[in-house]
Amino acid sequence: MISDNLLNIAMFVMFMMLIGLVLTILEFRYGEPKRQQERAERNQGSADAGKNTR
Repeated sequence: MISDNLLNIAMFVMFMMLIGLVLTILEFRYGEPKRQQERAERNQGSADAGKNTR
């Protein structure tokens, strides 16, 4: 390949990797893993509250 094309390809690949990284961060901050964690904490809290009332 010509070296001029390699720079363009490298910039494109890095740009795509950056987009993937940003989307991954957003997914873990607001997506399903966050909802699963909140659901588990809520269920744990309700289980603890149920034990205290008996």
